[in-house]
Amino acid sequence: MKALLSSLVLLTVVLLNPSRDSEPLQKTREVNAAFAGQKGTFAQFGDSITVTQAFWTPLKYSRRNPPPGFEEAFKRVDAYLRLECWRDWKGPEFGSEGGKTVAWALENIDAWLKKLNPEVALIMFGSNDLTSVGVDEYQTQLRELAYRCLRNGTVVILTTIPPRHGFEAKAAQFADAARKVSQQLKVPLIDFHAEILKRRPDDWDGALEKFSAFQDYEVPTLLARDGVHPSFPKQFQDDYSDEGLRSSGYTLRNYLTLLAYSDVIRALQENGPLVRRNPVEAWHPKAPRLASPAGEVIRVKSVTELEDALSRVRPGGTVMLADGSYPLSRPLEVRTDRVALRGESGIRENVVLDGGGPLGEGIRVTACSGVTIADLTLQNVRWNGIKINSDSGVQKLRIYNCVLHNIWQRAVKGVKVSREGRERLRPRDCVVEYCLFYNDHPKQFSDDASDTPQTFNGDYIGGIDVMYASGWVIRDNVFIGIQGRTRQARGAVFLWHETEDCIVERNVIVDCDSGICLGNSSKDVETPVHASRCIVRNNMITRAPENGIIADYTKDCKVLHNTVYDPASRLQRGIRIVHENDGLVVANNLFVGPRILKESESHFELTGNVERNGDIPMFVNPDSGNLRLGVIPGGWGPVARLSEAMEDIDRRKRGGRTYSGAHELGRN
Repeated sequence: MKALLSSLVLLTVVLLNPSRDSEPLQKTREVNAAFAGQKGTFAQFGDSITVTQAFWTPLKYSRRNPPPGFEEAFKRVDAYLRLECWRDWKGPEFGSEGGKTVAWALENIDAWLKKLNPEVALIMFGSNDLTSVGVDEYQTQLRELAYRCLRNGTVVILTTIPPRHGFEAKAAQFADAARKVSQQLKVPLIDFHAEILKRRPDDWDGALEKFSAFQDYEVPTLLARDGVHPSFPKQFQDDYSDEGLRSSGYTLRNYLTLLAYSDVIRALQENGPLVRRNPVEAWHPKAPRLASPAGEVIRVKSVTELEDALSRVRPGGTVMLADGSYPLSRPLEVRTDRVALRGESGIRENVVLDGGGPLGEGIRVTACSGVTIADLTLQNVRWNGIKINSDSGVQKLRIYNCVLHNIWQRAVKGVKVSREGRERLRPRDCVVEYCLFYNDHPKQFSDDASDTPQTFNGDYIGGIDVMYASGWVIRDNVFIGIQGRTRQARGAVFLWHETEDCIVERNVIVDCDSGICLGNSSKDVETPVHASRCIVRNNMITRAPENGIIADYTKDCKVLHNTVYDPASRLQRGIRIVHENDGLVVANNLFVGPRILKESESHFELTGNVERNGDIPMFVNPDSGNLRLGVIPGGWGPVARLSEAMEDIDRRKRGGRTYSGAHELGRN
């Protein structure tokens, strides 16, 4: 027990006093970089332990016996914090109310963020959840609550709940769940639970018989006589001496919160460079290194040299980019057959083509075949990252091991092809593989002046969007955070307008509004269907609130062995089948949280699919999007093997006992 307690206290110290290169500090600055509201706004979301004027407000007026550094922290906070956030931001309209739970907060968080738009939000719910939900559900809901704040650009400080009389073991589990959420999201943590046990390991509980002579909040320990709320005896109110911090629960919480918020302010005021890191996990797909080029090689190390090389490279040649940054003032034009545009080191993060924000398009591919774009980063482009001028006849394009970052309409866009010459010109046999698509924040109006409340309301954004695709393969990519302003973005993968014979497989999609979209409800009269004979298989999709997968005006498509996870799904769209979908097969998929929604009168087949609630742990790390199985829950039987999905997401052969979902347990 002492070893465990020591580790918990150490965790508190590390997160409340982050060093310059610590993950919580880095995350705080990254989140705040997307914040567009009023500095110094500080919301406190919680239950009765938060709404009371005994919490936070007294710090403004009295601080007796302050320990070293405490007054310095107060001065930093007082100079930075808006006055109304000391005492006025309390009550249900500000996110705090007695008797409330995390579920209540989730129901109201979007309205609070819209009304308050806080720069920083303190979150502590759980004491009321102890009697109604399990620890896994609590952790899932707490993570979603924190995530919605982060998505707003609001820095989050989590607080563990205090111990509770009669619920000692479960309160400890809830506190550990908050620690896990803090670690997963890399946000600061105030470990109130651990601090109470550290200061009063044996008699923190005011409900004990030894305190029977005291009433209500006057108990000289850290919990009041009810065994639920922090104590606040008059003798130790606002007394920050060692004795005061072990005898008044609210004084202790105020002390810890002030230090934590001071550390956040200090992080926000850092003047050093903010170094963003790609959100790459060790388990993400790894791109094999490309072979050395065989033809002409033109090596470049500046934008001028790059533009010149692309204008004169001969068919079959390679333009090789040295490591470095290439600030683009106009789109790069690729118009030559069988040309490769590659980073020489093979490290995609080391070659950065940067549109700077205003640039409308990054790379334009026109009237050519067999082009490869590989081993580089393209970022900060207003409209289209890689634009395929499909109406000119672009075939066999390969996009390999690239990062497409902060592209504010489409990272890869294939445009509409007119009916005349469509079969000859449509984009055929293209491959997108081993790429990372991610954005730092949900789209904002400032990212794209053409996306307005009168047009798409800030939601005109997606990952790969191609019309009339034929024979495409989209595989082994990672999509993270492709989100619209109101969380109604287009798909991470969106294939439509008579797309045919395409495969979308082994992709990882995390925190994107929509996952994989075969078509949508917008269809003109000349388009019979959006997608024909396409296969979607072995993909892992985590928290896609609009749609995990959608089939909308398709014919003879197959959706096989995908895993979709979103326990807090608001629309319950694991897969949505809508409008005409004759011949559709949806087989051996695993849906945890959302469900199969059937909104079509067409003839389609559903078989071997599993729908589960999110309260049964089964995945390796669902928070990061790793939906590989850790266990197979009881009562879950094998399914028939499918000839179109004989391998799992890791390219391992499925055995005789095949289970639903993208991953076969024991084959990773």
